[in-house]
Amino acid sequence: MPYFRASALILVLSCISAQAQAAELYFREDWREIPAALPITPEHLGNSKLRMEVHGPGKLGIKKSHHDHIPNDPFYVWSGRCWMSWGLSLRKMGHLADLSGPDAKVCWRSRQSGGHALHLLVKLPGERWFISEQSDSGQDWHEHEFKVADLTWRHFSIIEALAEEKVDAPPLDQVEQIGFTDQKAGGGSKSSSRIDWIEVYGNSVKAPPTAPPAVKATQVPIALPKNVRAYEDLVYTKHGDREITLDLYRPNDDTKLLPAVIFIHGGGWYKGDPSSYTAMAQQLAAQGYVTLNIFYRLSGEAPFPAAIEDCKAAVRWARANARTFRIDPDRIGSVGGSAGGHLSGLLGTSGYSRKLNQSDEPYASYSPAIQACVVMAGSMDLTDEESQRSANADPRRRMKTFMGGSWKSAKQNYIDASPITHVSQRTPPMLFMDGEFDRPGERYPSIIKKLDTFSIHHELRIIKDGPHPFWTSHPFFDPALDILVEFFDRTLKEKKTS
Repeated sequence: MPYFRASALILVLSCISAQAQAAELYFREDWREIPAALPITPEHLGNSKLRMEVHGPGKLGIKKSHHDHIPNDPFYVWSGRCWMSWGLSLRKMGHLADLSGPDAKVCWRSRQSGGHALHLLVKLPGERWFISEQSDSGQDWHEHEFKVADLTWRHFSIIEALAEEKVDAPPLDQVEQIGFTDQKAGGGSKSSSRIDWIEVYGNSVKAPPTAPPAVKATQVPIALPKNVRAYEDLVYTKHGDREITLDLYRPNDDTKLLPAVIFIHGGGWYKGDPSSYTAMAQQLAAQGYVTLNIFYRLSGEAPFPAAIEDCKAAVRWARANARTFRIDPDRIGSVGGSAGGHLSGLLGTSGYSRKLNQSDEPYASYSPAIQACVVMAGSMDLTDEESQRSANADPRRRMKTFMGGSWKSAKQNYIDASPITHVSQRTPPMLFMDGEFDRPGERYPSIIKKLDTFSIHHELRIIKDGPHPFWTSHPFFDPALDILVEFFDRTLKEKKTS
């Protein structure tokens, strides 16, 4: 073959290859044109192939706005109500984005005010999050484009939703989630960020298959029982202007005092909300309990001991308002799962701890001690070798953020935050519950040994085929609820009559 023909053929093949790898529209998101909501919810996504996550201590302030009659003012995501840092990310189900090509880009239509700017977020496999150093600070509605190859990056704390140390260019050939963040707290319309739509251009890569669960789980529907009354968004403690709320459920029968149970949600201490326990709190209330499903300060907002201080404040609030809600102040228990399980265990064991019971809140004169404690898949000793390995290997830095530092720099916090530290002869009965496929029983041997030294009653129950978490889905919900009812009936109801 003559040289010029071979060269031409190579050139043609190269062009075909380049065209095959040219960035294509990976996804576009236009928010649904439905009424405004605070906070934004998944139902506001217009693209059915996407899933949304919100991040950071200010995430409940992310609003989906809706303006019908204001010219050039679309249906957008708005940060003006975010009292602290926040982020929002999107992922395409079953796919990863290859953004390593020279023409990969992310575009959006946005508007900023009051010195705000939007940065690009990406998440890589292994919970590695990065934020672009470059940002969009346009003050009027405009279209902005990030050419990915030209960006420089910093590590992004998904817990605090803040940029951290500068990093070398991360590999962007398998991006799991893409989103945006504003590194400045919102201040209403005069100080906020708005984003109308977002487009991502890259190559689609099929996500690797994941192992199917042992048993297919279905989400438990939320349906308030007919014999239960709901009291929602009750403020139980404040920190400055920050209000912390709970939802309370009580049987309609107001004729007698009932035992109460505090529900504490999980989420690695940095995310999650009470909705994961709404169904269980309502159903337990139908069995003759007053249940309090609480928010608490997450680690991105405030490190230890903030979360446990809020849990104790909920117990004090329940006692202070016992007459209003017909609560028996001498019969209060707690239940939590995962990080909430840890907090439930800490609430149970540290009821008489001088160090963890200092408070200057209005209800400080009331005791935070409880009379029964349930731990679902929660760590009881944060000082052991396994906990330290987990903390050091975790790219999300969950424990380090919760503790306010590493083991070396914040050792006393790790000790004080461990439920096992506070076990005494005044520790209430404890129930440990695990899923069959969630390291059953591995978290508890050391605390069980210590409970035995004080002759404290304890139980360990395993949910057949249960994953982590098992308390939000069928077919695990009903067995877990039955165990709770049986345990609290014996430790809270029968205790009163004995």
